[in-house]
Amino acid sequence: MRMFTLRIALEGIEPPIWRRIQIDAEQNLWSLHQAIQVAMGWTNSHMHEFVIKKVRYGETTEESDAENAFWGVEVREESEVTLMQVIHSRSRFLYVYDFGDDWRHVIKVEKTEEVPAPRHAWASIVDGGRNCPPEDVGGVWGYLELLEIQKRGAQNSDEALFLDMLPEGFDPEVFDLEETRAIMEESFGE
Repeated sequence: MRMFTLRIALEGIEPPIWRRIQIDAEQNLWSLHQAIQVAMGWTNSHMHEFVIKKVRYGETTEESDAENAFWGVEVREESEVTLMQVIHSRSRFLYVYDFGDDWRHVIKVEKTEEVPAPRHAWASIVDGGRNCPPEDVGGVWGYLELLEIQKRGAQNSDEALFLDMLPEGFDPEVFDLEETRAIMEESFGE
C-alpha cells in the first residue's frame, strides 16, 4: 500500500497553522478533503476546491456546473480521481476552503512510501501546530483582527460580538494532536 505524507499549511498566517497527515494514495480527492477538514478542525460547512497543476477539482453538481460555466471555469469531479493519479513525490498544490473567507491551504507532498497492508485507517494525523481559526470570521484578515481583539479586550459592542465567535477558552497557540488523532481514527478507520 502506498502512503503519502502531506504537510498542509494555511497561507497568510505566521507563525503557521499546519498539519502533517498520512493518506492512502489510492484514496480520491474527496477523501483528502474529508481528511483535511478533520485534521484542520474545520466543520465542512462550505464549498472547497483543489488546484493541482492549474486544474480545478471539486464537487460537481448540475447547479455548480451551470455556475462554473457562467464564470468560464472548468471544475473536474474530485471523487473520480485518485491521489496517485494527480500528485507525485515533491508535488505542491492548493486546497481552498470557504470561498467567502478564502482559506488557502498549501499542501506539499513530503514523502511517498510503501507500507504493509492492511492499515487500520486510510488517513491519519502525524503532527501539527497551532489552533485552526473558527469558521466565518472573515478569512485571514478577520482572524488576525479577532486575535488582536482577544489580546487587548473588546473596546465596543461590535468588537464584543465579534469576539463571541471564538469558542470558550480558545487558545490560538494550542493544537491537540491526541484529540485530532482519535477523531481521525474514528472517522477513517476500516
